[in-house]
Amino acid sequence: MAEAPPACSAHDVPMIDSCPPRAAGTPQSVTRARADRPVILGTLIGLFALAIAVTMLRNPQGVVVSADPGYAPVALPLLLAPAAFAIVVTLLLPTERGGSTVAVRRRRSALGEAWGLIALALGFTLLVPVLPLPEDYILLKAALFLVVPVVVLGVLGRRRGHSLRIERSQVAPWIMLGPVLVLGVLSSVGPFASGMPSSWPHLAVLVIAATATAITAGVGEEVLYRRLLQTRLEGLTGPWTGILAASLLFGLMHAFSHGEGPLWADGLQAIALQGTTGIALGVIWARWRRLWACVLAHVLLNGLVVILHLLDVLT
Repeated sequence: MAEAPPACSAHDVPMIDSCPPRAAGTPQSVTRARADRPVILGTLIGLFALAIAVTMLRNPQGVVVSADPGYAPVALPLLLAPAAFAIVVTLLLPTERGGSTVAVRRRRSALGEAWGLIALALGFTLLVPVLPLPEDYILLKAALFLVVPVVVLGVLGRRRGHSLRIERSQVAPWIMLGPVLVLGVLSSVGPFASGMPSSWPHLAVLVIAATATAITAGVGEEVLYRRLLQTRLEGLTGPWTGILAASLLFGLMHAFSHGEGPLWADGLQAIALQGTTGIALGVIWARWRRLWACVLAHVLLNGLVVILHLLDVLT
């Protein structure tokens, strides 16, 4: 049932879906996010469970997460532990006031935007194997994950109004650092770490590559999969369905670049590993709606070992 929305406040997430000014007395219908449908939610959970089970059966000695020299097989449960810990910590930590809710203002527009974002995600995934140069991967990701969706949704929002209303709870920044550090640090150092390369490129090349990865993966992937796609899927299909569906697509994006087996097996492995990491990032986003927390966790996931190596070289 539609209801009149509260006035826009400082708790609305800024950027594409922020609440635009509205003249006093102007009605605007808002529909709260749908509840998860058990059949769809159960199917998504089953897909993740299947991916984890098949990956474990195919890799009894452990999973090698990178083709770079120096990486050794690591047992899958150990690799999944940081994401599991981060999810539990996120759900246990408090919010000081308010709730992180999504309300659909214009359902047809939100649905069209969601399908457009899914097309961008799948388009990038399918184009990765045919890119002629490694640099094209970075440029294509920057275009499809940042430039195109932000510009298009920004223009549509100004012309037709934003399709969603997002509210976020108040919470101290230090509280959010808990799961961010759990996910980013435990995945890089300690008994749950995925490993570290035995050889490194030239320092200048390493710095440039790490910076490009931080922008396109740390920022770009969080903008597309969490900030834009997951939020719309939450509003249209339910909170946990939105998290799992966006994480499934996030995992599949890594199928061509992570793994050297049959495509179906690489896809399941990507869902089991990167998809589960996506769930942790998605829960952090859904809990507090602070994109910086997801970006920081993602940057640590990809770059903490690089930072440690640079510190070792410089000292």
